[in-house]
Amino acid sequence: MTDTKYLQSVLDEIGYSVHNLNTIAVALSNLPSCSHIDPALNIKWEPKNVQTSSITARRFAVRSSIVFAVETLFEYMTNISDDAMWRELNIGLDFSVELSSHDSKARRFSEFCKNIPGIEKEFYLLVELMCHWRNRIVHASTSKAQLSSSDRKFLESKESELYDNFHHFDVKKALADYEADKVTLKEATTLITFLIKCCRKIDEYYISSTSLLGNDIYFDILDEDERLEKIRKQQNSAKRSRQITKYIELKLSSLSTEKLEEITIKYI
Repeated sequence: MTDTKYLQSVLDEIGYSVHNLNTIAVALSNLPSCSHIDPALNIKWEPKNVQTSSITARRFAVRSSIVFAVETLFEYMTNISDDAMWRELNIGLDFSVELSSHDSKARRFSEFCKNIPGIEKEFYLLVELMCHWRNRIVHASTSKAQLSSSDRKFLESKESELYDNFHHFDVKKALADYEADKVTLKEATTLITFLIKCCRKIDEYYISSTSLLGNDIYFDILDEDERLEKIRKQQNSAKRSRQITKYIELKLSSLSTEKLEEITIKYI
């Protein structure tokens, strides 16, 4: 097992975002000045200016990708925090718990990541910036979301390193573009890359930590599972055994095959 079901969901949803956004950009850049619609599309498309429509559509796609990626992140963080095995670790990391009266999910994400080994500070701060950007897009007239001045200075101190290691990503320009709400294609795709990197590190920590729990913990979790109990009440059969095995594999998906076999045998 290399990824949890939670990370796999993130990858399924946004793992190809960079490729997809680049594909959209290439397609839009190749629109001829006078385009003909494929009749199979069954749509009305009558742009007054194809070039202007292309630029507007690209901006729409980039901004939409920010919103979608951040919503996917929030779902991942909520699912990890709600996971029974994660709660058994009792390490005080819970994305759903508000930090203060002026709390935001963006800030909560950074606070969560501070306790995860291997996540570079600049990575989670840039994802926090992305979350704030999502708020500005969705709540344009009311959002005043900001990184702290100290966090902005820290990111600026990493300018050369980020530029050299991430395809000439210009962090100072990204911060200025955030203020102007003019996210570029490169900024969106790079921020999504940082988001996935952070989720991978959280996932690694989840797997390494929960794998150390004793079998009694897993038994406690399964003994309280109403769905598993319902399956076990079925008449004894090969089908029942398969369903129990499959369910426990999904429920405790981060465990090794050997560990799952040890636990499953109690319930068949």
